[in-house]
Amino acid sequence: MADHAETVITVTDAPGDDDQAVITGGLRAYNEVQAGSWDGRPLAIFARDPETRRVVGGLLGRTSLGLLRVDTFFLPQKLRRGRLGSRILAMAEEEGRRRGCTRAVLSTLHFQAPGFYQKQGWEIAARIDCEPPGHTRFYMTKKLF
Repeated sequence: MADHAETVITVTDAPGDDDQAVITGGLRAYNEVQAGSWDGRPLAIFARDPETRRVVGGLLGRTSLGLLRVDTFFLPQKLRRGRLGSRILAMAEEEGRRRGCTRAVLSTLHFQAPGFYQKQGWEIAARIDCEPPGHTRFYMTKKLF
């Protein structure tokens, strides 16, 4: 491997799968040595159109080392009533518990759904002002036990 002084650093908005695998695989191996195991797994819960069976929304996240992380959660406007979102989030939390998670984390912007998450028992852990002025990101957490 090259000396630090010879290492080339690049920036991209289109990382290749192989390049990403070097980083995620390296971190996974490091975490396994430090924690004694690695139980990281993706989690996806899909809402599907009843006729076409195509995905119309849902939740993407992962579990690892006792933590459920909700990365992305989207439902189209017409599906945001009737407790569908609450059911999907509860399913993610239950799957997290089943996988041994005791806490959950996510981030959301002020115009997305902090109120929705609070109604589901999530708490604001941090608020960070972001650009453009007037926008706020919330980091939220929930105990799963």
